[in-house]
Amino acid sequence: MELIGITARLYFVDGVAQDTDVIPGLLAQTAPPKSARGREHDYLFAHLSLSGPPDEAAELADSFVATLTQEFFHSTGTVTAALRRAVLDMNERLLYYNVQNRRAVEGALTAAVLHGDELFTLQTGEALAYLGHNFGVERLPTQTTGAPTPLGRSAGLDIRFAYHRLQIGDMLLLADPRLASLNGSTLSPVLVDSEIESGVDALAEVIDQDTARLLLVEFADEIPASLPVKLVPKPAKPATRPAPVPVSKEPAPAPPTAGPQRESGLPPLRTTAAPAITTATVETKARQAAASSARGMSSATGWLSGMLGQLNPTSDDKDDEETSISWALPAAIALLIPLIVSGIVLSVYLQRGNVEELGQIKQDMVEHMVVAEGAADSPEQSRASYEAVLALAAAADELRPGDGEIARMRFEARENLDRMDGVTRLTATAFGEYGKEATLTNLALRDAEGGFYVLDETGNEVLFRETDENYDTINSDDPQIVAYNGQAVGTEIMGPVLDMIWRSDGSAETRSGLTMLDRTGVLFTYYPNLGDIRAVPLGFSSNWLNPVAISTYGGRIYILDNGAGQIWKYYPQGEGFIQDETDIAISLDEGADLQQAVDFDLYSEDGSLAVLYSDGRIRYYDTRSGRIQWDENTLLQNGLTTPFVSPTAVELVGRGLNASIFVLDPGTSRLVQISRGGTVLAQYRALDDQGNELLSQATDFGVAESPFRLLLTTSTQVFRASR
Repeated sequence: MELIGITARLYFVDGVAQDTDVIPGLLAQTAPPKSARGREHDYLFAHLSLSGPPDEAAELADSFVATLTQEFFHSTGTVTAALRRAVLDMNERLLYYNVQNRRAVEGALTAAVLHGDELFTLQTGEALAYLGHNFGVERLPTQTTGAPTPLGRSAGLDIRFAYHRLQIGDMLLLADPRLASLNGSTLSPVLVDSEIESGVDALAEVIDQDTARLLLVEFADEIPASLPVKLVPKPAKPATRPAPVPVSKEPAPAPPTAGPQRESGLPPLRTTAAPAITTATVETKARQAAASSARGMSSATGWLSGMLGQLNPTSDDKDDEETSISWALPAAIALLIPLIVSGIVLSVYLQRGNVEELGQIKQDMVEHMVVAEGAADSPEQSRASYEAVLALAAAADELRPGDGEIARMRFEARENLDRMDGVTRLTATAFGEYGKEATLTNLALRDAEGGFYVLDETGNEVLFRETDENYDTINSDDPQIVAYNGQAVGTEIMGPVLDMIWRSDGSAETRSGLTMLDRTGVLFTYYPNLGDIRAVPLGFSSNWLNPVAISTYGGRIYILDNGAGQIWKYYPQGEGFIQDETDIAISLDEGADLQQAVDFDLYSEDGSLAVLYSDGRIRYYDTRSGRIQWDENTLLQNGLTTPFVSPTAVELVGRGLNASIFVLDPGTSRLVQISRGGTVLAQYRALDDQGNELLSQATDFGVAESPFRLLLTTSTQVFRASR
């Protein structure tokens, strides 16, 4: 719901309303042209009080309020972040003024932003505001602990944030700190079940003999055509109790290309011209919503009355020979009406509860953002606060998916965490769906020509999609089935495939193809140039306990068997593979602990080995000596900001100086790029179309070089991500 703010700026001196457009320190401002992204529809309200001689304080207050406006409407990010930056900038300017002029000017500020139907309030110093709802008046701040640090005293401010979800008819009063004696009962006639016209009158009674600058705001969903555009009280003669202050009926002149100005120097609330009409029609227009509700209730009552009249006709309408009416229909209606009413009441109750809970979540998110931004010297505290914001955002999505302010705070928290972690964000787009029943577990890229293969564990089939060579577009509408469980290949029957790799042609292989290993110990290779499949049973497969992954080097085939704690080695011979009885597995140092390994890969130039473990460990071995060259502790010293939590896949990509090791860690939603020497080169994160962390859902990945392209599989989709 999009609300607008209808404002009245009031100035009382010893209880006398002043007829002036110049009220220092008050601001009611809509977004100016060329505002920053996200600020285009915001309303900014402010009340600034400064100490010192009145003339000097008035001039300074206007200057700093202008600074606040400029900084806020040209700041991107969330409302709270933009407001906080604007206030901190104001405080720095006041500190500089005090130092340069050897003064001690201090201040109190209430700044509020209307964003849709949400109100974000920032207060510092002894600021004072009151928010009126249909159930009562809320004081802001709700409570104060000690003496808050005022503006201009130090670089550290006591900033207090508040968040509210507004309803039509709610009212806000920004007041001088000297009016702190006012309470809810005193201000109830002004702020509760009131309109701005009557609120102004009631304020004159409340102020009595005091001097005050006040900004009164009524929140509405539209501006009635009869709304007076200038809400300034007329001067009253001094008296023991001044008479109620009426609202001026004279409209301000309207510029030809913009809406009417409410007061001198303020931009219009609407960009379209709205004629000013007399106050006599204001009340009629302002209460149209209530009249519509009454008409709706009247219609419903009339329908019910008519229905009861048909069920119980008068004696004049009855025919002597008419049979008695069946009581089945009235009995059904009698049962249905309470159920319908109960359903409506329950729906309203649940909706109100959700709104209140969402409001509390936003309030908590704002507080965590303030703590995180203020803990610049404590990265641990900042990280914990930003992570709390993300957790609260996830809870808010369950109540109201797609909330704009939640999304903005989530984005800002992620952006700051990325900055702390040295993470690069990738832009990800869906690159093919495979149905809700699919379970994609493995991915293999075809060299040079583009195209990729996926393994669907649910359908027990391998599927191919053709793409351009840069993996930017898909050239086929539907995936092509290239292999499936139960397929007859020569004398062999394909079983469930557990892993697959792309093997380029070379000295040991005359054609490039997709090599697949099934759970029966047979190696199947699909050759796309002729569309044929060949099967080769691997010897001694009866010794395998739990094979999980395959890789290749120098034409050989390697199989990681974490059940046996071995990486089996097979040499090419003709069209098949054999084992050397004296060299059946890779020899590694004691403590290799391959029972915990989940994936591995070998470097194509020297056969060095990367082994990935389910508990976050990684080892890089020299296979000639079997010794560790570096491990996860080396990475933590060389740029890895957060240890791996639950990595699932590792892949060696490229050659020579361009060679890199990529590790997929869904536990931390990262893809980490590492040099062969053990230095972290980059850490990537990616979001899906819904703004969710994509890598936390990833099951496998493939990397294409020049240009860099990352393909990811989730259980049902393939995504393409790029820088």
